[in-house]
Amino acid sequence: MARIDAFPISPTPNRNAAISRGAPRAARERDAGAQRLVAIVEDDVEFRNMLRELLEGEGYRVLALANGAEALETLRSGVTPHVVLLDVSMPVMDGFDFLRHRNDDPRLAAVPVVLVTNAKPHERPTVGVSDVVRKPIDIDEILFAIKRYCA
Repeated sequence: MARIDAFPISPTPNRNAAISRGAPRAARERDAGAQRLVAIVEDDVEFRNMLRELLEGEGYRVLALANGAEALETLRSGVTPHVVLLDVSMPVMDGFDFLRHRNDDPRLAAVPVVLVTNAKPHERPTVGVSDVVRKPIDIDEILFAIKRYCA
């Protein structure tokens, strides 16, 4: 199983051309993800950018945010991602506070949240969390979690 910290990330070159030539099913599925928006809420710039590049390479639209306050403001402005990938430990507003505010708003509470964290199970929030992916992430695991909510 590949882990993100050891995985070379590069966008798929000329994905649309491959699909028009009758590419395999996986390529067609990846292209179908292009209409799906994933919000990454992560304060570590390098990790956030690696996730963004991975997901864009898989055909997802990505909204990269540095903390819970940015995410909450963005969601309240009317942007509705299909899933939020949320770190727990962040400055300004951490994952706990983000979830508390999000859960208080019925429209925002409908958006699935996948925790992406190295926090131990007893250190993680649970209310309003749809799934958990541990850091360092397994690429197949995170793509499976995202696909579950972007179907």
